[in-house]
Amino acid sequence: MSQPIEAVLLDYGHTLIYFDERPHSALVDAYEKVNQLLATTVEREIPAAQVLIERVSRVVDDEIQRDYAAGRPEEVEIAAIYDTALQGLGLKLDPDTIERVMELEQEGWLKSVHVGPDVMETLKTLRERGLRLGLVSNAAYRPRLMTQQLAALGLLSSFDGVTFSSEVGVRKPHPEIFTDALRKVGVDAGRAVFVGDRVREDVQGPQRLGMRAVLTREWRQEDDPGAADAVIQRLGELPAVVDRLAAGAQAADTYNEVTSRE
Repeated sequence: MSQPIEAVLLDYGHTLIYFDERPHSALVDAYEKVNQLLATTVEREIPAAQVLIERVSRVVDDEIQRDYAAGRPEEVEIAAIYDTALQGLGLKLDPDTIERVMELEQEGWLKSVHVGPDVMETLKTLRERGLRLGLVSNAAYRPRLMTQQLAALGLLSSFDGVTFSSEVGVRKPHPEIFTDALRKVGVDAGRAVFVGDRVREDVQGPQRLGMRAVLTREWRQEDDPGAADAVIQRLGELPAVVDRLAAGAQAADTYNEVTSRE
């Protein structure tokens, strides 16, 4: 039996936010700060910011992308990847310093992150309709850093719950990450809609648990939009789509009720 919609769960990257195509200047600023940090903690010559970007930031990013592409459900241990990259430059750092390096890089990346044009109004509209909102993101970085990013962008207060893969240890489309998000918003899968930009992670994964799924193509074009329950070209279309999905559920319930009486 179809169920009414009580919650909307949303992906983060390329759903709520987009990124500068060339965030190099932000990384330079971040790694100049990393250089200064290491100069006070390491008794050896510290590579220039550009070298750190090439040998640490990009190495870390490439490693994360390779792991994602391999399809392993477990989230990477981000600090271990940084440690390996830094040791490749002869920099053996204690865990606290590695954490600080990650913080500085994320502070730099934040300058290249932008909230989509329809996002704030769309979230406001959904909340005004009494829907609970959750965020679910494949993010290797610490939940603390990601939560700080959401707060800095003005997004955190819009959500009843946020879930990151680094928190639960597995990535979308693994069911555990969705189950955690549903628990945080207090809604069963059959009463939730998931919105995201990837078919495998954001459509097929949620659907396996019984959620309805909406594919957004605002910043990413996936090959199989037909797999979704609905497709939107920008997030501003979402409230109307949620209305249609809810109306469809109500119509199905009415039909089933009438049929059962015949």
